[in-house]
Amino acid sequence: MDKLLDFDRLKESQVDNLLNTSFFLKGNFSRIKDKKPLSGKNILLLFLEPSTRTKTSFELACSALGANVIHVSQLDSSITKGETLENTLKTLGSYPIDALIIRDSKDDSAILANSIMKCPVINAGTGRKAHPTQSLSDMMTLIEKGVKLDELKICIVGDVQNSRVAPSTNFCFTKMHSEVAICAPRYFQPNDLDMNRFTSFASLNDALEFADVIMALRIQNERLQGHQIDLNDYVNNFRITKELLKKYSVKFLLHPGPVNENVEIEKGLIDSKISLISDQVENGFWVRASVLLNVLGGGI
Repeated sequence: MDKLLDFDRLKESQVDNLLNTSFFLKGNFSRIKDKKPLSGKNILLLFLEPSTRTKTSFELACSALGANVIHVSQLDSSITKGETLENTLKTLGSYPIDALIIRDSKDDSAILANSIMKCPVINAGTGRKAHPTQSLSDMMTLIEKGVKLDELKICIVGDVQNSRVAPSTNFCFTKMHSEVAICAPRYFQPNDLDMNRFTSFASLNDALEFADVIMALRIQNERLQGHQIDLNDYVNNFRITKELLKKYSVKFLLHPGPVNENVEIEKGLIDSKISLISDQVENGFWVRASVLLNVLGGGI
């Protein structure tokens, strides 16, 4: 495995290997950390969008595995002076970088980076298209709770149209033989044909009746491009509550974060027994460490 751009380019065996490595790291990290398997590697984090969970977990994983970490943000880069992303990548490609981790608002930024950089490229979330390490974290979290992916019914609820997590979840979970559905109001239904081939619910009650696991998504206000939505209508018809989850015997609740309490989920639900949100955050570290080792070939 020489890069991670999205799941449509991965085989099922590669997904299995990434997950197996993640679990191995979690169970043996003290010994592995002491070996510093990525010692001497220069890893550049090019984060052109805000990030807490993804950036922090990648940074910690790089450091824990012994790599040198270089940060370039939107404000740090010459993009603020009018330089194109393509020319920024050409500049960065002139340096002795062993891997580039990129996050950007444009759908194809990771693909562009892969076409320019001589080193491996890892997608840390691009546009509305892909967030592969988030989906791997979600898989790891569910497997850890005893969920069999080939028997799983999972429904994504919320702003599916503007979410990068939704398409990656579709690709990732269907590749592992889960049944994936979406539930969203008309104005958040996806236009992408690959998304539309999945079961779609307009009613939250129908979605909850279908699903073993619910993944809630926040409203992506930064991607609405001036479009107004009726927030009261959304909350009244699509907010997930403890009462609803109990009524339909949903096993687990996921959310990729950040969470807007009392919008997509009821306040306090994030800390309930059914919520795996904190587990998702924790496992994001192990998954991203696994990706780094698999891409860069660090022996463990």
